[in-house]
Amino acid sequence: MLYCKTCNNKRLFGSSKVPPVAPTANGGLSGMTGNFDNSGHIQSITSLGADKKTIAAARKNPQEYFDLCLACGGQDVVWQDETEGGNLN
Repeated sequence: MLYCKTCNNKRLFGSSKVPPVAPTANGGLSGMTGNFDNSGHIQSITSLGADKKTIAAARKNPQEYFDLCLACGGQDVVWQDETEGGNLN
């Protein structure tokens, strides 16, 4: 499961590894966004600059890619192992 420690968002996250296609003051934070369910599983990935190889890698290992909160823009994203309550970061 993942969440933002700043705003408690558990759904929409981006990747700092994939820069936005057109960085602007009011633009997106990431070129790849992930929509997660309540248990931290990917529901969908939207690519605005990521290639198919990067998307496949992010789907396989999301904790390595999704590190930006798209609700508040923060980078205080925590991946937690549900079985042990431990931090995967």
